[in-house]
Amino acid sequence: MISKGRNVFDFLVFSNLFIAFCAVAMCICTVASFHLGKLPVHFVAFIFFSTLASYSIHWYLTNADVEVTATRTSWLKHHKEVHAAFFIISAIGTGIFLLQLAGYWRYIIPAVGLTLMYTAPKFPHPVFKRLEKYILGKTFLLAAMWTYVTAVLPFFIVHADWKASFYIYIFNRFTLLFAICILFDIRDRQFDKQTGVKSLVTILPLNKIKILFIVFIVLNLFSSGILYIYNQSITDLIFLAAPGLFTYFLYPLAIKSKNDYLFYFILDGLMALTAVLYFMKNVFDTYIQ
Repeated sequence: MISKGRNVFDFLVFSNLFIAFCAVAMCICTVASFHLGKLPVHFVAFIFFSTLASYSIHWYLTNADVEVTATRTSWLKHHKEVHAAFFIISAIGTGIFLLQLAGYWRYIIPAVGLTLMYTAPKFPHPVFKRLEKYILGKTFLLAAMWTYVTAVLPFFIVHADWKASFYIYIFNRFTLLFAICILFDIRDRQFDKQTGVKSLVTILPLNKIKILFIVFIVLNLFSSGILYIYNQSITDLIFLAAPGLFTYFLYPLAIKSKNDYLFYFILDGLMALTAVLYFMKNVFDTYIQ
């Protein structure tokens, strides 16, 4: 029974279904936080399928004999066909729902561009492989991609009238995502150095990387406090600040551990923790008096 549960859990996390659900939750949280109504179903479906497609092709193209992780690449070797099947299915789904978002393509194109820039070095062609060595902003690129998709794009989709608090919220989400990306890059630091990948984490010494990490955590907590001034909600403050605090306390473990569950479940899950907390609060408010 435990073995079956472990297999199901591994499938959800390593097949990229978990990260796709995280992306959806983060988008919904953006509009819910500012009481902007509901996102269109076809946009939510597009986010799910496009996230699944981009991560499926990314991992399908990953060489499990070279980019070795503690658990995930072992799973990849035995289930590569899952990534291929999910990519085909999700690419079709992405195309179908993208057509229904024709009026928003000008907002979606930047997200596509950022995604391609991050995944391009994985494609088995010398032109794309060379890009890997020149993307100095690897950490920034991934954080910017996630921030735009989950904390900027939803505002455009619901035709929100832009307010100062929106920009602070976007900054808040970016600082959290950047700090989490730093931990991923520290884990990959040795491999990136060996393969010639240049990023902030491969260039800077570890003590300066830690300072950079702390700066972004402080900025995340500070911007959470600024949003509290706007919203006057202690609940919002707690929900926005909690992921940053957890990320900070995980730093000593993350820089030493190669545990894939720490990175692909806990740290990835922290990106969507604010959304989960809002969801739990809404359930509590709805069903418990």
